[in-house]
Amino acid sequence: MMSAIWRQWLTVWCYLVLGLGVIFAGSAWPQTDAAVRLFYDVIYWPLDGQSGWQESLRLTAAILGAVMMGWALTLLTLVQTALKQPNLSLWRPMTGAILVWWGVDSSISVALNTPGNAISNTGFLLLYLIPVFASGVLRKQV
Repeated sequence: MMSAIWRQWLTVWCYLVLGLGVIFAGSAWPQTDAAVRLFYDVIYWPLDGQSGWQESLRLTAAILGAVMMGWALTLLTLVQTALKQPNLSLWRPMTGAILVWWGVDSSISVALNTPGNAISNTGFLLLYLIPVFASGVLRKQV
């Protein structure tokens, strides 16, 4: 059984992904795209106000936000189900799916000379893996 701190941590992590999705979806409009413009400025280092943002990115960033929102709600459902039914063995496939996202997204980011995105991906991955490894849920599954 996962302790309360790790259960809360993973729930907050899912809502963090959801919030980030909302921010990216909000980049569909110039009035609400400042955070995403800053993100692009950070990943296209150095931080110099030259984010590489183009209007053609607006649609892609907004759709990415919608996908992130759906992904976050799916993960939240899986986490809640895995916590309520510990014998269901959801942790390994869920962790595998997250590792696939991280590996593909981060590899593409490095290949496209945006290691800042790979670093932010790694932060999100670690925020997921800390409670998963600390709780031992991957070891407990058959």
